[in-house]
Amino acid sequence: MSKEDLSGRRISYEGHLCTVRWQGEIDGLKGNWLGVEWDDPSRGRHDGTYAGNRAKYGSENTPKGGDGKSSSIVISGKEVDEVGFDVISKKQSAWSDLTIISLDGLHIDSLYHQSPHLQQDHGKETINFPAGLNWKELDLSRNLFNDWGEISNICKYLRDLRVLKLNGNRFRFVQEEATHTFEKVAELGLANCVMGWDDVRTLCNQRHFPNLQCLSLAFNPLNEPPSPLLNLQLPILTTLDLASCNLCTLQTLFPLADLPALSTLNLRSNPLTNLVTDPSLIFSRLRTLDLTSTNLPNLSSLNPIPTTFPILSSFKTSNTPLTTSHPSSRLITIARLPGLTTLNNTPIPPHERQNADLYYLSTITPLILAANTAKEEEAIVKEHPQWGHLCEKYGEPESITKKRNSQLLTSEPNLSATGNNKEKIYPPLSLGVNLINFTFYFHKPISTSDPATPPHPNQQNQQQHTQSLPKQIDIYRLKAFLGRFYSIPSLELKLVLETDEWDPVPAAKPEDDDWSCSEDYSSDDERRSAGDGGDPRKAKAKGEEEEEGKQKDLWVRREIELVDSTRPVGFWVEGKEARVRVERRDLGIFE
Repeated sequence: MSKEDLSGRRISYEGHLCTVRWQGEIDGLKGNWLGVEWDDPSRGRHDGTYAGNRAKYGSENTPKGGDGKSSSIVISGKEVDEVGFDVISKKQSAWSDLTIISLDGLHIDSLYHQSPHLQQDHGKETINFPAGLNWKELDLSRNLFNDWGEISNICKYLRDLRVLKLNGNRFRFVQEEATHTFEKVAELGLANCVMGWDDVRTLCNQRHFPNLQCLSLAFNPLNEPPSPLLNLQLPILTTLDLASCNLCTLQTLFPLADLPALSTLNLRSNPLTNLVTDPSLIFSRLRTLDLTSTNLPNLSSLNPIPTTFPILSSFKTSNTPLTTSHPSSRLITIARLPGLTTLNNTPIPPHERQNADLYYLSTITPLILAANTAKEEEAIVKEHPQWGHLCEKYGEPESITKKRNSQLLTSEPNLSATGNNKEKIYPPLSLGVNLINFTFYFHKPISTSDPATPPHPNQQNQQQHTQSLPKQIDIYRLKAFLGRFYSIPSLELKLVLETDEWDPVPAAKPEDDDWSCSEDYSSDDERRSAGDGGDPRKAKAKGEEEEEGKQKDLWVRREIELVDSTRPVGFWVEGKEARVRVERRDLGIFE
C-alpha cells in the first residue's frame, strides 16, 4: 500500500472533485483512509468529525474517477451509439488549427501522464506541445490543479493566449518568483478557487498579467478586510467580477478604488445591506455597477451612490428587496440617480427621466407638508438628497410654496430700517435663492397749489422699511401683509413698483391745450402786452425757457402699479432688489 503523502492533492471520486485534507488510519477500520473536502458542499455527509479526527473521508483503495474509461450514452433508458463523432475528433486533433480549447471538468492535474490508481507508482511523461499553436482561449476550469507552476508550464507554450479560465481549481503552491508572465492574457477567470486578498495580490499584478483587462474572482472568500498595505497593480483592468464573495460592506473593497481604469464592477449575490463607506472611498471611473440579488433593504440605501460612484451610468438592482419595497421602484431609482442612462439593462429615454423626476417630487411633497417643525423638514430633505436639485430643475411644488408663504405671513413682521446692508448669498439649491429684497416706503404727499403735480422727492415724507419675501407671493397676500404693518385696510393700499428704466414722453402739442386764445386775448398784440409788456426780446427769452422745459420732460422713470391679482410678484420684479411705493387710496364716500 502506498504511503505517499497526499495531503493537499486534488483528486476525483466517482466523477466528483475534492481536495485531500487528511490521511491516516482510523481506529476500528481497516486500511489507510483519506479525509477529503468536496468541491460540492452538498455532497459531504458530516462536518468532517469522525472518531475524533476532523476531516471528511473516502477510502484510499478506491480508484480515482475520470480515469479515461468512456461511458455509454443512455437516453430515456436506452443505450445509443455515437455517430459522427469521428469527424469531430479528427478536427479536434489538429491542434494547430484550433483557437478555443475547453478542457473543463476533465480531472487534469498536471502536464504529465499518470497511472489511474493512487496505490500504483507514478510514471510521469511530459506532454509535448507542437510548435506554432494559435490558441486564443484556454479553459481549464474544474480540474485537479493545485500548483500554479503547472499553469505556468502549460501557458509558456501559448504565446498568443488571450483568455485563461481556471475556475474551480484549488491552488496551494503559489510562488511569485517562479510564475510565468502572461504577456497577452486580457481575461482571467479565478472563480471559486478559495483565494483570499493576499493570494489575489500575489497572482494578479502587473508583473504577471501586464495586459489584464477582465478579472473574475467570484465565489472566493473575500469578505475578510484586506491588509491596509494591499495594492493591486493592474493599471488597465476595466472589469471585475466579485459575485458571491460574501461581501457585507463596500469598505472591504478599498484596494479597488486605486485601480485607475476600473469601469465595471459586479457585486451580485453578496449579502450587502447598505452602501455606506468611508468618504475617501470613491470609484471615480466606475460606470457600471451590478447589485443583483443583494440585500439592500429599501430605496434609501441608494443615497451614497452619487458620492461613491459619481459617474455611474448603468445600474442593476433586480431581485433585491428595494425593488419590491415600492410599487414604482424603477421611477424612484431613476430620480434618485440623475446620471443613470441604463437601469436593469433597459435604456432610460428622456421622457421617462422627466416622468420619474416629477413622480419623485410628488411623493416627497406630502412628507414635507406633513412636517410640523423645521427640524423634521430638514430630516426629510436629508433623506431625499435630490429634492433641491429637482426643485431647481422643475420648480418648487405649488403646495410647498403656499405653505412657505403662509408661514411667512402668519409670523411676526421683521422689517428693519434701511442701511448699508450687504446682500446675503444663499447656496444654489436652497430656498433663499427665491427671495427678493423689497424696500417699502409710505408716501404722504404734501398739498400743493396744483394737486395734479406730483411732489418733488425731497418734499415726500418717507418712512422706508426692508423685507425679504419669496417671489412666489401674490399681490393679495402682499397687500394683506403691508396692511397689517401700516394698520391700513388692504383695499385702501396702492402699490407702485419703481423701476430703473426710463420711458420717453412726447412733447405737448398746441392743439392739445385746453384753453382758447380767442377767449383770453383778442389778438396777438394783447397776448404779448399781457405776458411780456410788449417787449419782443422778453418774449423770445420766455419762448426759449419754455422750449428748454419741454426738453427736460421728454424722459420719465417707469412705474408699474401692482394691481390686485393672484399673479406672483416675481412676474414684475427682475433681479433680487425691488423698491415699492405704498400709497393710500381715496375711496371717497358715496351718498
